[in-house]
Amino acid sequence: MEGGQRKGKTLVESRLPTFRAPCALPTSAPRLTSSSLPQTPITMTLWTLLLLFLAAGARADMRTIGGAECPPGSQPWQAGLFFLTRLFCGATLLSDRWLLTAAHCRKPYLWVRLGEHNLFQWEGPERLIRVTRFFPHPRFNSNLSAHDHNHDVMLVRLPRPVRLSPSIQPIQLASSCPDPGTLCLVSGWGAFASPKAQYPDSLQCANITILERRLCQRAYPGMVSPNMICAGVWTGGTGSCQGDSGGPLICDGVLHGVVSGGSDPCGKPRRPAIYTSICRYRKWIRRTMEKN
Repeated sequence: MEGGQRKGKTLVESRLPTFRAPCALPTSAPRLTSSSLPQTPITMTLWTLLLLFLAAGARADMRTIGGAECPPGSQPWQAGLFFLTRLFCGATLLSDRWLLTAAHCRKPYLWVRLGEHNLFQWEGPERLIRVTRFFPHPRFNSNLSAHDHNHDVMLVRLPRPVRLSPSIQPIQLASSCPDPGTLCLVSGWGAFASPKAQYPDSLQCANITILERRLCQRAYPGMVSPNMICAGVWTGGTGSCQGDSGGPLICDGVLHGVVSGGSDPCGKPRRPAIYTSICRYRKWIRRTMEKN
């Protein structure tokens, strides 16, 4: 997350600013620890070597632009989505069986990491679960080259309930839409520098504000639907970035948004990040969870 920008596909700015989908894979991939695998001598040896290799490439004292390291355990609903061995997107735990993320984060399968803080240290509460059941919103345009972020929301069903703990907790959905000026928090392991992406070891948090729709429409003419909200700092330098896609926007202790898009490079003045507005999808989320 960069001072406040987004996630993973790039929005290429032409004459009219386009916004990108934030799911670029970090080059310094977080590790999948041996704690989630069968504890055989061979497995433990292989995973120990992998962890040492990954840790060797880690940068120390990395910080989000405009943000800072979250207090450990302060965002227990935060999940990381991994493709192969690399962090791909963020997600939010809604119950012991369901997570919410961005539809553009879909892959044939993903690994969900819960209870995580430092991606390069085993700290005890982490859980790793492979998932293959995805429920993107039926009206989401899967042609990402169209730069259409409308309905960019997806539910992910875990194959079995995860055991809740102080480090793994669901969060409630917002019951109403946020007002402009509402103070919020965005979190993730996305890039803290842009355009030359650099990634943190630990979960980062940034304080941002819900912006007026007219400002959002001014930043991205013709691209902002009623299903989206803009949040960030109008003067730039704070927000989500590559790798934060699908992660949570928390306002007043409830989930109000899912990281969807933003400018490239991240955190540009007058180019806030775009979030899918949860208040517009409450019924669809509840109905999908109940039927599946």
